Amino acid sequence: MVSCLAHRNPALLAKMAASFDVISGGRLELGIGAGVGEAEHVAYGFDFPKTKIRVEHLAEAAEVIKRLWTQDQASFQGKHYCLKDAVCMPKPVQKPNPPMIVAGSSDLLLRKVTAPYADRVDFGYLPSVELYRRKLSVLEKACKTVERSFVEIEKSCWPGGQVIIASDEKGLEEKIARKNVLHLSQEEFRKVTLTGTPSMCRKQLKVWVNLGVTSFMLYFGDLPSLDGLQLFAENVINEIRG
Repeated sequence: MVSCLAHRNPALLAKMAASFDVISGGRLELGIGAGVGEAEHVAYGFDFPKTKIRVEHLAEAAEVIKRLWTQDQASFQGKHYCLKDAVCMPKPVQKPNPPMIVAGSSDLLLRKVTAPYADRVDFGYLPSVELYRRKLSVLEKACKTVERSFVEIEKSCWPGGQVIIASDEKGLEEKIARKNVLHLSQEEFRKVTLTGTPSMCRKQLKVWVNLGVTSFMLYFGDLPSLDGLQLFAENVINEIRG
């Protein structure tokens, strides 16, 4: 979903991303995160400081990236990163800059990075609508602190670990039986997945839409078969858009 900041210097990432936006004709959406996988950092020799420090890195990186994207010569002196008359050419096609998606749900990250810098917020997977609402509340308060409009930040969510959809209840039960490898109860399985007929899925997604969500991260459990994806596209997304 997003690039872990520790993997690249943010100035290099900004230049790579700008080039990609040009090559793709302005289709880049840059996702960045502070990194949560300690084992991955250790495996590849990256430092893995405490959350507070990782959030500091991410906040400075977001500033570095946006300056390089928008200024002819960018300078910046932070605690962790420094620029001195740095040039990023070519500039991104999208103006003023490609959308930046900030991933993570810690209150500290929402205050220090998401509120001032994100064009879209991705909290990652949250197990309940109630928790999602709480995170939105934290973000809204943080936006007021930095004097930014809360509605400027696009909201996204993961409505479930995977999507299991079928035209009727019988087909749905057959798919669940094949995909429920952990042998969860029907109730438990449906809690952690977006599972249902098209009408059931529409009802579940509208809860998120009513909270202001405009983007969804979706993984279809029956891939590589496209049956579920096609059913969802034609009978869920199109209906919600309508």
